[in-house]
Amino acid sequence: MNPRIRASAVAILSAFGALLFGLDIGYIAPILECASFKRDVAHLADWHSHRSKIDDYTAGFIVGVFSLGCVVSSLPPLSAYCLDTWGRRSSIIIGSGVFLLGSCLQVMANSIPMMLWGRFVSGLSIGLLSTVVSLYQSELAPSTMRGCLTSIYQLMITAGILLAAIIDHYLVHRDDGWRWAISIQMVPALVLLFSMPFMPRSPRWLVQQDRCDEALEALRLVRDDAEAEAELAEIKLSYAEAKALGEPKWSELLHGRPRQLLLIGVTLQILQQMVGMNAFMYFGPRIFADIGFSPTLFQTCSNLVNFLATFPALLLADVCGRRSLLWWSALGMTVACISIASIGSGVMARFTTDLSSDVGRYLVVSMVFFFIINFAYGWGPIVWVYNSEIFPLRYRSQCIATAACSNWVGNYAIAQCTPVLL
Repeated sequence: MNPRIRASAVAILSAFGALLFGLDIGYIAPILECASFKRDVAHLADWHSHRSKIDDYTAGFIVGVFSLGCVVSSLPPLSAYCLDTWGRRSSIIIGSGVFLLGSCLQVMANSIPMMLWGRFVSGLSIGLLSTVVSLYQSELAPSTMRGCLTSIYQLMITAGILLAAIIDHYLVHRDDGWRWAISIQMVPALVLLFSMPFMPRSPRWLVQQDRCDEALEALRLVRDDAEAEAELAEIKLSYAEAKALGEPKWSELLHGRPRQLLLIGVTLQILQQMVGMNAFMYFGPRIFADIGFSPTLFQTCSNLVNFLATFPALLLADVCGRRSLLWWSALGMTVACISIASIGSGVMARFTTDLSSDVGRYLVVSMVFFFIINFAYGWGPIVWVYNSEIFPLRYRSQCIATAACSNWVGNYAIAQCTPVLL
């Protein structure tokens, strides 16, 4: 098999960890509106009524506790320890096993506390996977394909969101359908759990463990022989320079170049959350219902737009450069947000069935889709690509863990605050 095809296969299979994240983002919003969920878990007296609703704080915490689990497992001392001690591949295997446990707890949930524990455990899994998957992809991807293959991480998130919306559309309206919707998440988790032992280990991690012969074998699986030997020599030189400086200390990240790079990585991850994309992903049905549209239909459409608009990143990341895509993406999202705010305020102020209100509502939805498109090709995938590349080997695990943790802190803030603001 061609080494580049093999490298692509490794990137796609490892990105099932991102697919799990996307499934979790996509399934939860419709389930919160599901009658049987309100009956079996929330125990609402008027669960059968279309007007019954889980209170905003509880809904926000059901969504947000997942992010809290992600924050805990992505805490730099813990996740960096996993990456450096267990290795990238083993961390992915462990993460997929933990996700299966969290999914089982959610499927069996008969109360809010049990559901919260299930989502927290699933969050522990995704926090670790979000730290390791893009790093694993970048360390095995050829340099000429790195932007493309690392962008697959975000593409699989969007694929999971879309798949969850389709599953929810057919299942959540059935009795106990929400349990089936959650249980389907176990399928990709099982694929990840049983396929990763056959994937190569990270060559950089193998060099750090003084297993250079195994590192060369791993590189030869995804490189031509000459390219593999040249890259191994480069990795060994980089590791020797880092080793000569002694064991890295966390305090070193507070000074000089490491601090500058870490601030860049953390800022990008926080901004990725603060632009508000996950507000649409977590609570899209409520947003679309508030402006008079079918929540299920338009949520599925927005997920489809998100998925399709991520493909340009695979083609443009290695051609246009990372910073250019981030800049144009931010400009497009800014235009969309200003339009949504100005048009949306008028629509909500005079929400009637007249023509002007209908035009305004469709303009709001079109601007929401325009926002999603600009996020999907830029700030969605490129932040993960950029973070997987900018840190030196000596501090890579610590810096990537810190940046990923900051992403989940922002994610929790969005999940907890959005329903209250709505």
